[in-house]
Amino acid sequence: MAIDAGREWALRTLGADGVLVRDQIPAIIRDCHEKMANAQAEADMKHTGVYGQIWRKCLDEFVAVLGRLPSAEIILRRGYKLVSFKGVVLFPWRFARESSTDVGSRPFAVSDTRISLFRQERDFAQQHLDIEFEHLELTEEERKLLDAEAKALEETLTSHRVVVVPYASNPSALHSIDWGEATLEADGCLAFASMESLLDVGSGSLVDVAPAEDEGFSDGPIPRPQLGMKKREADGGAHG
Repeated sequence: MAIDAGREWALRTLGADGVLVRDQIPAIIRDCHEKMANAQAEADMKHTGVYGQIWRKCLDEFVAVLGRLPSAEIILRRGYKLVSFKGVVLFPWRFARESSTDVGSRPFAVSDTRISLFRQERDFAQQHLDIEFEHLELTEEERKLLDAEAKALEETLTSHRVVVVPYASNPSALHSIDWGEATLEADGCLAFASMESLLDVGSGSLVDVAPAEDEGFSDGPIPRPQLGMKKREADGGAHG
């Protein structure tokens, strides 16, 4: 039986836990969407600043849930705590409020922190890898070989593989969840060699949560707005 293309890509890109990551990502984002939408409704505020914190909620939940997988590695990057697999960093990104927004039109590189996901400055310990002497014993072909290897090594040391999970949502609907390996373009936007929709991938709960024995201040019914998965809306909007 042939391997499903999406599962195969996940395995090739993220390693043995790739299939579990692929299944759990949409569950994480759905859960964050519902909780933040409920919090927005409970706040009873005109602006959507409460729901707007979903970007931080998703970042934290990626680490909390995916970080439990056997091959997960937690990394720190300028204030962000992120999870990576096989050296590939995962980054959830709320790029829009509406489904009509093109992910390729939204600037990603709005901070040095985000740029650092794709680039890393070499530290002092790496300087000994440079070719500093003439080495007269080498032939021209050998020099070219070393130059090529040095260039390849430089690219390895100053770049990272990043899988971005762009999603579009607002307090009323979760429009899209996609993922793919991204590269940062000169204009600050992202380019994806390929992208898969995860909106309909995976099901079930994230973790088993035992009910608390004692009641807390937040016990009782919580207003739950009508949350839907909308496929398309006419008007666009910026992320928030």
